[in-house]
Amino acid sequence: MNLWKSIRLKMSFLAAVILGGILFFYSSYLFVQLQNVLSSNLDAELKVKTLELAKTIKAFQDTKSPGGDIHYAAIKVLNFDITLDQDKDLSLADRQWFRLIDRYDLNQDFVSILSLDGKVLASNNPFPSPVNKKLTEQFSLRPHIRPVWGTISYDGQDMRVVQMTILARDKPHYYIRIATRLVTVNQFLEGRLWGITASMLVVVVLFGLVGLLLASQILRPVYKIAETAESMTHEDLSRRVEIADVDTEMRVLVNAFNKMIERLEASFKHMAGMTAQMAHELKTPLAVIKGEGQMALRRKQSSQEYRAVIESSITETERMLQVIDDLLTAANIAYDKEIFQLEPIEVSTFLEDIYQKSQILSEPKGVRMKLSLPDRKVIINGDKIHLRRLFFNLIDNAIEHSQRGKTVWISGVTEGGNVLISIRDEGEGIDKEDLPHIFERTFKKKKKDNKKDQYRTGSGLGLYLCRIIAEAHRGEISVKSEIGKGSTFSLRLPFK
Repeated sequence: MNLWKSIRLKMSFLAAVILGGILFFYSSYLFVQLQNVLSSNLDAELKVKTLELAKTIKAFQDTKSPGGDIHYAAIKVLNFDITLDQDKDLSLADRQWFRLIDRYDLNQDFVSILSLDGKVLASNNPFPSPVNKKLTEQFSLRPHIRPVWGTISYDGQDMRVVQMTILARDKPHYYIRIATRLVTVNQFLEGRLWGITASMLVVVVLFGLVGLLLASQILRPVYKIAETAESMTHEDLSRRVEIADVDTEMRVLVNAFNKMIERLEASFKHMAGMTAQMAHELKTPLAVIKGEGQMALRRKQSSQEYRAVIESSITETERMLQVIDDLLTAANIAYDKEIFQLEPIEVSTFLEDIYQKSQILSEPKGVRMKLSLPDRKVIINGDKIHLRRLFFNLIDNAIEHSQRGKTVWISGVTEGGNVLISIRDEGEGIDKEDLPHIFERTFKKKKKDNKKDQYRTGSGLGLYLCRIIAEAHRGEISVKSEIGKGSTFSLRLPFK
């Protein structure tokens, strides 16, 4: 498996890169701040050294050569030799100089005393010529109220330099220039840089590993979904992914997957049921056609008998076509609600049309039809084709199971925001135990006393089709029946 195609690895790598970027910029900020602080401290220390040195030179001037030239005092301070003093006892200026040397370690620095015209009066560690050249280029000899700072490089090392103008009686008297190596500061910063880099790498690696573990935990439901999907077959769609201890966001995915499997399972069961029912419904007419055809071939029959066989085959074929048509209609309605073309329907006009057509069906049976319309104009949203199919299924059943001379009523009344359309007959009625199941797809009334099945259309799906058409119109279909007195089928539909 290509590791770069792993979401886990990508998530961990992305998290590590983001954290590494944050640490890099934050560490860089801290490093720059540390560098600035160290530089500021070093500059402050150089300034203090310069001021202390100026005090010591002033002390030498006052004690060794009062009113004397600065040149003598500068040489005495920067090249102090106790043997030059006539008095073996150390004076206050001498002790002050020793304390200065001991406290600020001036022996490690490059100290120069310059006259106002740039002449070096004294120095403890003379600068090499290249350094003097750089200093001359970088530092002007104009008096400055504040110290002047600079950084130069010499022999692969950086040096921080300060130059200060010393005043006497508020006038420029001479310059003090001190340069110190930045070795200690640079070494400290370099050590901290390596420490920051190493710790940052360790943190990023550890964070990446933790991110990898968290990514695995986050993606665990995905692995469960994949495992469940791989273990499923068309024979068993009952497995589901457990949602215990699943993150809220992943719970949505798991629920969606489980609901999808539920729908697939229901679809498979529906398809299996429809297929089994189709096979069952087609088996009988096909057996009849086959049996009659074989009998007609085995023995000689008159033309009238052959005609009867052909007519029987046509009847059974029509029944098979009705079965196929009803099954396809039921499947389309149950799984494709978009087949309904809803439009405004005026109920009274619609029922009058149904009434006129139903008279054609009832006349050969000797059954009367009666119509009762709503007391006011009612508009509903519906699909005329499918609603006509629903009502003609109910009317055809009512006519089929009504005796000659009986009446079938079509009536419509308003109830609140609904219209109630009823089909009532005076037939033999429906058994009580069948009433709760009469609208089910698999319902078949048992034969009694060799009588013909009651309330069964050509495919046995007529009432089931009525129910799903009603539900597709946000309606409700119901039935009331009493043995020997007839049945009333009612459809309740909401106003537009």
